[in-house]
Amino acid sequence: MLVHAFQQTHRPSSRMHYAPAPQQDALALQTLSGHNIAQTHLGYWTCAAPGGFAWLSVADGVASSPCADLASRSFLQVLHRTSPVTQPLQARQLPGLVRQALPEWRARYLRPRTRGAACTLASLLVADGEVCAANSGDARIWRLRTLPDGDWQWLQLSRDHTAWQQMLDEGEADAEQAGEAASIYHGLLHCLVLDADGGAPAEDSDEEAAPDDWLHVWHGQVKPGDVYLLATDGLHGALSDAQMQALWKRASSPQDGLHALCEAYRQTGAEDDVSAILLQHSG
Repeated sequence: MLVHAFQQTHRPSSRMHYAPAPQQDALALQTLSGHNIAQTHLGYWTCAAPGGFAWLSVADGVASSPCADLASRSFLQVLHRTSPVTQPLQARQLPGLVRQALPEWRARYLRPRTRGAACTLASLLVADGEVCAANSGDARIWRLRTLPDGDWQWLQLSRDHTAWQQMLDEGEADAEQAGEAASIYHGLLHCLVLDADGGAPAEDSDEEAAPDDWLHVWHGQVKPGDVYLLATDGLHGALSDAQMQALWKRASSPQDGLHALCEAYRQTGAEDDVSAILLQHSG
């Protein structure tokens, strides 16, 4: 398997003569041969994921919260503390790992100045032909699979924790109206927050026995040729689903597809950071 990553800090032209704003996104790439958490103007990066194992995450600090850059980076540092080399991991363990990380994160980083710091999360763990996706907030995960006719099937594995998504689920709105929806409806209903919430998730790995509104979980199996894409909302906030799929369809390879998506993001002048990770399963 191959991992391709992209990260860019938004630098609006009106602020060019000031110090750059902190990167609020963070990403984690964990394989059997390496472990890295990045929160920089990374650009593009490619690495191998040997042994059929990869654990990938993106987190986005909520801009309206304090210490947004710390929130995203520190949560990934806590979440990805387990080494798959010394402790083999299975895909089904991912929800439990996220639940265990939340109270530990709060215990380690909750201070008066950080209270209320928040971030979204999208995490994907692939091991031994199985895959699990978990998300909180509006960071997204897609599976891209080739069809017999050569076309690509896009399947969103994550679920946005927004008022708009809730309206869609309850039949109160239509997906085609997304562009017309007021921004208030795209606000987050759930994400990861540094607070003293007494209702912290139970520290167990049985996701079926402890469902959580704040964490969406998807399980499946990997097929040769599958591609998985994780991104913070800077990407899909700038590009519609139709635009992303059209760009991908014209690309000559998954890596070129990621380049096309990120270059299109840049051209929109979107006022948000972006972090994206693509996992390519070659079979």
